Amino acid sequence: MYQHLALTRPPAVATVLVVDDEVNVRELMQRWLTGGGYDVRTAATADEALERVHDRAPAVALCDIRMPGHDGLWLAQKIRDDAPETAVIIATGVQDEGSGVRRGVIDYLTKPFGRDRLRASVSRGLEWHIAARDSRIWRATLDGEVDTRRARLTEALDGATIDSDAALDGLLSVLNSADRDAYAHAYRVAALSATVGCAMRLSREELVSLERAALLHDIGKLAMPDAVLRKPAPLTPEERDLVRLHPQIAADLMEQVPFLSLAADLVRDAYERIDGLGYPNGTHAFDVALGSRIISVADAFDAMTRARVFRNAISPQEALLELERCAGTQFDPLVVSTFRKVMQI
Repeated sequence: MYQHLALTRPPAVATVLVVDDEVNVRELMQRWLTGGGYDVRTAATADEALERVHDRAPAVALCDIRMPGHDGLWLAQKIRDDAPETAVIIATGVQDEGSGVRRGVIDYLTKPFGRDRLRASVSRGLEWHIAARDSRIWRATLDGEVDTRRARLTEALDGATIDSDAALDGLLSVLNSADRDAYAHAYRVAALSATVGCAMRLSREELVSLERAALLHDIGKLAMPDAVLRKPAPLTPEERDLVRLHPQIAADLMEQVPFLSLAADLVRDAYERIDGLGYPNGTHAFDVALGSRIISVADAFDAMTRARVFRNAISPQEALLELERCAGTQFDPLVVSTFRKVMQI
């Protein structure tokens, strides 16, 4: 099982902050929630509530929308900024849920509400709080592993003399010793890229940089945790954001090696898209080098025609059709057209 499924949970008694300017309402909700097993604190104003949040952030904050001074929506935004793992619930007599949702409110309680409705809402808020807490801890764990792996990659590059294609092959062989499929993928993408580059009349210097970039286009993935790269399920938003750092990591490493520095930008931009929805920078691919656009097509074709953990391979003909379907949005149409000609499928 993945580590994030066993992360430390909040204390058994969760803290709920009740904010309402009416003392009778505060006391009633406090009794209802204390009877449900919660540690309840109260505040009469938004400013007082914010002091309590700064003192010790609660798992859930239940805020009345109409109070003297700052209202509940103002407080909700402040809590979201200062204590992002606190779940905010708004109690209101005004049917204006849209404004609250835009401020990160997870639920609305329309007055009058009873004890069971209150407890159900707070229970939902606690679940949200636990998920937010676990997500932060999991991301911190992943970030720590990335830092460790990146340091090892840097050490490997610093310890190697990379001044020839033979030396580069030796480095790739060592780095991918535990994953021969990645090693083979790199060479297939390099061969496809070089073929397309020749057909598109790249200069000799450009072809050399293109081949080296194609060989190293996935080297940044060696800094990614196995639990993310090999996860047999959709990635969480946090995991997806982490994986999207790998081209920049690779480029940063390559820039430090004179033999590879000219290929660094090609690797950084190999996952950008024509429509600007790629990564790591969301650059429109027409604004990046042709070599990056070639690698993007070659990499996608090889990936689609090889089985992965989460899907089966498709035929070369089907892969070409998919490239053509995405030409103009994900891929450069001219590169796709040239790719089809050189592949002769």
